[in-house]
Amino acid sequence: MFLDLRDRDGLVQVAVGPGWASPEIVARAQAVGAEAVLLVEGEVVARPPAMRNTELATGEIEVHATTLRVAGPAETPAIPVARGKTEELPAEELRLKHRHLDLRRPELQANLILRHRLLQRARRALSELDFLEIETPILTKPTPEGARDYLVPSRVHPGECYALPQSPQIYKQLLMVSGFDRYFQIARCFRDEDLRFDRQPEFSQIDIEASFVGQDDVTGVVETVLVALWDEAGQKIARPFPRLTWREAMERYGTDKPDLRYDFPISERCGVVAPYPARTSISWPKPRRPTARPGWRGSSAKESRSRARWASTSRPMRSAASAWATVTSRS
Repeated sequence: MFLDLRDRDGLVQVAVGPGWASPEIVARAQAVGAEAVLLVEGEVVARPPAMRNTELATGEIEVHATTLRVAGPAETPAIPVARGKTEELPAEELRLKHRHLDLRRPELQANLILRHRLLQRARRALSELDFLEIETPILTKPTPEGARDYLVPSRVHPGECYALPQSPQIYKQLLMVSGFDRYFQIARCFRDEDLRFDRQPEFSQIDIEASFVGQDDVTGVVETVLVALWDEAGQKIARPFPRLTWREAMERYGTDKPDLRYDFPISERCGVVAPYPARTSISWPKPRRPTARPGWRGSSAKESRSRARWASTSRPMRSAASAWATVTSRS
């Protein structure tokens, strides 16, 4: 019989047969249930050519178990851990309720392992730039920042409370004045605010502070760290990064943090649009620039209506009145 043995490094097939295992080992293997914890010793051998699995990292070998001990028997798990390619995940509520089982999935384990590697790489990159990693207190006093603080009542001082830091702002400025001219920290931050797609009540950030530096010094440090992080993740990033002024970003993309992966700039087209007849009266909320989108020519009526709705609700074009046009020929 065969067992799939899984640990943090992956999965391997264990074969238990009468040719190399005692009857007691065979009987014990037959009674093993899903997610049981096993201690196995045996010989690593090549699989027969017809039994090799090219989709598995260890698909060309298997372990012939000579000893097998059940260290932790398990009941049938509430949600499945292993699943096929076409099988869907259990509902999110179930996965959160049984988080210890959900975290056994290879995808989530790979995410946490990658996060560990990225943090270590960030520490190494900043240390090579002579930055010092210094921890700052978590229980602190309230400071005026962009969100509300989480408060922790004090038992020692009745009626008073600590605040959880939204960022280490005060402490890193204190470090600069104290002579620690280059500081960083993988800082835990807490903000009592509404959820957004890029924000949650608590999160970690790479917090950096330096003295006697200019804009180019700051961008150079940030580029160095980001290039190192992407390299650790297996992607090569060219330096220097493209740079836009705030005004150029707002005029071309309508936001100060444009996603440059998409060629979707706002371009001036007022000169090629004929003015409205005198009898037409339209009240525009404010002047707008049209957005030129290549590839919209030849759209169906349904697609055109969808894009008209987009034009009235998207961030760079949002207005009470909107118009769209398709260029059918050029002269």
